[in-house]
Amino acid sequence: MKLLTTTLLLLLCSCASQTRIPAPVRAAISARHLGRAVELRHSCYYGDLYDENEKWLLSPYPFAETYHIVDLDGAPIHPHGQRGVIPAGTPFVIKEIEFPDTAALAKRMLTTPRYNPWVYLTPASEAVGLPAGRSFFILLLPMDLESETTVEKALNEALAPKGEVSAWLAARRPTVQAAIGNKEAIAGMSEAEVVAALGSPPRWFAEQNGTIPVRVAWYPGREVWLEKDTVTEVKPARPEPAPVVAPPGSTPPAAGAASGSPPPATKQQPAPPLSP
Repeated sequence: MKLLTTTLLLLLCSCASQTRIPAPVRAAISARHLGRAVELRHSCYYGDLYDENEKWLLSPYPFAETYHIVDLDGAPIHPHGQRGVIPAGTPFVIKEIEFPDTAALAKRMLTTPRYNPWVYLTPASEAVGLPAGRSFFILLLPMDLESETTVEKALNEALAPKGEVSAWLAARRPTVQAAIGNKEAIAGMSEAEVVAALGSPPRWFAEQNGTIPVRVAWYPGREVWLEKDTVTEVKPARPEPAPVVAPPGSTPPAAGAASGSPPPATKQQPAPPLSP
């Protein structure tokens, strides 16, 4: 009986709401975006939603370089089954925005990113070349969203109104279009084109090429060097630097600086349980 009671308590705790956004605000956000026609701002990898085999996961980062959950020792658990790339500009329809409240957690598998808001997408009627056989494509929003404004910002960073990205892509050079669709960075690209291809850089660094200042967009597998707004080189990535801990009483490094960049957006840790 004691074991049963303990098990039930653990199950209840695992389903405690993990969102700070009030229910009326969540409902308003979901209703506003229901059925909205959108396009991907970034080319995304797709594959298994961890152990969930009825939905596809979309990620602007390679599955081997990103994670959303950890094991009991804090080691990252990466999504698996990466299958291919869905290019920026691909049209989808938003079917649901599901926040990690008690009801959502109760139906999500334990071995999925349960604490993230999930955006449920289905291919638009004009979409071509997308994989079939699963009900939804899932786009994960950050766990730390606390207001309607932050949710809308996160959605806008990942999804664009119908026609916006496809029109922008049509104005790019054919070589750039191909690079974006294949998730590659090539010389001559602009920063916006790099982001469309690879996603937002987890880190930025400042370098010098002789006397010329260079901005370096860092990704776990590569780094992209830009002079002004133009890519000049793509190099293997340097090791990820450890976060700098400021001594007591000192001023922390500025956000985005090479010595004190925020942790990569590709890494997310489970949030502490909140009240329902």
